[in-house]
Amino acid sequence: MTDRQMLKRIGQSVKTARLNANLTQECVAELAGVHWQTVSYIENGKYLCSVITFFKISQALGVSPNRLFDGLPEPDKAWQDKIKLSLARKRKPSG
Repeated sequence: MTDRQMLKRIGQSVKTARLNANLTQECVAELAGVHWQTVSYIENGKYLCSVITFFKISQALGVSPNRLFDGLPEPDKAWQDKIKLSLARKRKPSG
């Protein structure tokens, strides 16, 4: 999944949570202390917001930030292990 696809998926989760809470973008923005366009850009996958902004939006929506990541792929364990192994450095014994 590309970065763009991840942003779109997170945006869909934010929009779904907002609609489930029966809130407008303007209301979420006011509760989170951001501009309504920021909420719009996030929902449309056009804006990579800060962790703080993301947390404030999740609070405004009354959901866990973790819930807004639903639908994203799990880490590729085999790929991570391969990278870790290829970049592992041997330590010299101390003393």
